[in-house]
Amino acid sequence: MLKNVLLLGGMWGMGLGAAFVQLPATQNLLIDAGYASISTAPLGVIMLGSAPCAVVIPKIITRYGEKKTFIAGAFFGIVGAIMQMFGPLTAAMGISAANDVTIQVVLVVIGAIPQAFMYASTNNLRFSVSQFSTPEFLPKATALVLLGGVLSALLGPLLSATTRSMISGALYAGNFLQIALMYVVFATLAFFADFKQPIADTDDVRIGSDDLSLVERQERNAVGESAMLDNATTERTLMQIIKETDLPLLTTFQCLSYNIMAMYMSQLKPPMAAAGYSVDSYTYALTAHMLGMFLPGLFSGQVINRFGTWLTTAVGFLLFPVGGAMFLINDSIAMFVVGITIVGIGWNFSFVGPSAEVSKIHSPAEQSKVVGFNDGIMLLTVGTFFVTASKIYIAVGSWNVFNYILIGLSVFSALLSLLRGLLIWRASGGDDNSFSGDSLAQSLLTAGSLCTL
Repeated sequence: MLKNVLLLGGMWGMGLGAAFVQLPATQNLLIDAGYASISTAPLGVIMLGSAPCAVVIPKIITRYGEKKTFIAGAFFGIVGAIMQMFGPLTAAMGISAANDVTIQVVLVVIGAIPQAFMYASTNNLRFSVSQFSTPEFLPKATALVLLGGVLSALLGPLLSATTRSMISGALYAGNFLQIALMYVVFATLAFFADFKQPIADTDDVRIGSDDLSLVERQERNAVGESAMLDNATTERTLMQIIKETDLPLLTTFQCLSYNIMAMYMSQLKPPMAAAGYSVDSYTYALTAHMLGMFLPGLFSGQVINRFGTWLTTAVGFLLFPVGGAMFLINDSIAMFVVGITIVGIGWNFSFVGPSAEVSKIHSPAEQSKVVGFNDGIMLLTVGTFFVTASKIYIAVGSWNVFNYILIGLSVFSALLSLLRGLLIWRASGGDDNSFSGDSLAQSLLTAGSLCTL
């Protein structure tokens, strides 16, 4: 089991790391070319395109299996990255004049489109891990997969500072080559993972390194014994699942967590540039942010098991304003780095719990529709904000005002999480693990209930 969890963690690191190379590379290239208002558009195109891909990928996985699907995703990603690489190469090869940026910009934006399937595949990994885990271990397994993002910090923006000028006369072309190579590694790791066989190919076969049958996997991945008995013969429709479970709320919290983090991350460059900091300084701050996002994976699973999903999620959302407050102190490099790192930690704590809970509310037969609904909506919102983030920031016209808006949204999200946990806890008579029974959790619960009155 551990081998496969670690392989998925490596895949997550490569897939997400490519996105974190994509952001500074395309943002800097477009700003240099005079297109600051659309500087986050290429990554936004990837995320917007990944929304419909997220809906169909679970169905493709059901038919062809994770291994083939993920390798196909890597192939599309490689094609797109190579297309982007030819953008800055056109000037170096004399295809276009050095001051004619039209071809470069077009190739960089169009090359983002095939990578949408790859990004959606990467996000699916946090649900694929359920086949290698018991329900009790699932929060830890999910956190371990996200911990693989540490690789994306080391091999993503940090390495991109070196590859940026690797190809002489074609600034940023080396970044896109780096992205393509990261997709190659992603496909290699997928090849060695022991994914289950497609459901369409078998009804009861031996799968995975744990040598469990498909039936045993279904029993271990079920919400509980009663849920398995209720759904053993009847597959619920998506509307039934939405009505009977917390799926809409879990999706909403993932959307809020991802978008708050992404808005901070994507618009960090303008205030840093205004303060006189270099592209390399921004890259190092982005690396610190990624370490903040993924290093907590060493213990965030244990924290969720100890204090419950909703309390941990609320704490994560409250860390966003703490990070935002750092930006308000002054514009020193220390405050930028510390602030964006705390924002990354807040994302981990507010995102892991709801993601793990989604894997608990469906049977294996219902997974494709649940995951498609969840990731489709989440990536649609994230992609929309990324495409428009630069325009929103320019319209707001102030980093401080932009920061205040995100702080307010974060506090609202934390209160909403506490309220939901409180309602579940009361409905269960205090037996539900949405909140821990110890004094610290009880104190925070009481404070949260007072805030929501």
